[in-house]
Amino acid sequence: MTINILIIGYPQQIQTAHQIKTLQSLGAQVITLDPYGQDGRYAPLTWQGQQITWQGQDISPRTIGAVLVCAQAPDIPTEAAFRSSEQQHLNWETWFQHYGLQRDRSDTLLSLLLLYEQAGVPMFNPPSQTLLSRRKPYQLQQLQAAGCHLPASLVTNDPAEAKRFIVEQGECIIKPAAGGSLTLSANQLLEQNNLDNLVMAPAIIQQRIQGEDLRIVVVNDAVVSCAAVGVPEGTIDFRGEQTYQQGKITYTEVSLPRLIELQCRRAAALLGLRYTGIDIKLTPKGEYYLLECNSSPIYLDVEYKLKHPITEALCMALVNAS
Repeated sequence: MTINILIIGYPQQIQTAHQIKTLQSLGAQVITLDPYGQDGRYAPLTWQGQQITWQGQDISPRTIGAVLVCAQAPDIPTEAAFRSSEQQHLNWETWFQHYGLQRDRSDTLLSLLLLYEQAGVPMFNPPSQTLLSRRKPYQLQQLQAAGCHLPASLVTNDPAEAKRFIVEQGECIIKPAAGGSLTLSANQLLEQNNLDNLVMAPAIIQQRIQGEDLRIVVVNDAVVSCAAVGVPEGTIDFRGEQTYQQGKITYTEVSLPRLIELQCRRAAALLGLRYTGIDIKLTPKGEYYLLECNSSPIYLDVEYKLKHPITEALCMALVNAS
């Protein structure tokens, strides 16, 4: 019997393309639903009762063995909306129209994913959990409740409270409450008198932990990869490193103590993530600080360079679950 695996993602993205190829090598039939579309237009979707088709293919819950969510539909208008205007900018009325259209697309896809979850289709990862885990302040609270070792943290939009926390903790970092941007030095912002901008939106301020950056990948309650990221000492956010962005970064395979491995597995389970990338800081004193869990991690560079079978583990989990 043919197993249908539905991938929500961009088939042109190299990691997603590799996942598709691996699933096909395991005998699965892969259906890809691109949540972004081309120039704001999406392939035909028809949903009537329990019968759902995408590009003429039946994607009703009864026909899908498992779902891999690599990407979500954007919640707000993308750059395609701005390209549709000769001036490359949108007035309020036009922007709101594009926002309404994008919201319809996003909510329809989310409704589809929720239907799969309700129908018991195995999902990596289920929307009810990713919607929660992607809320960084909530995730921090949950990880703390689970007993994970975290940096001292403060979520605030009060500049006075932020300053108090920085003075109390010493060296600190700051990042958006919603994620999606590089981590900065909170101390530098304080010195430059830029913390007043916090009044516009809350941010996460944390004690800065010096040490090695570790990236752990957990699939189905098993740690399948643990790598130290070879960035220069003192780097605040390795994603901003030029060597990382150019794909020239090096990695070193490391082993986790059993207790830390258990914490990673517990963190994934607590957040309801069958598949996650976990960022950890390892101090020179041998202390492990868990920073965050990512529900759709980018890992292919680690896999290629260290030969860690992450894609194989993920794809086998999808096939076995279905």
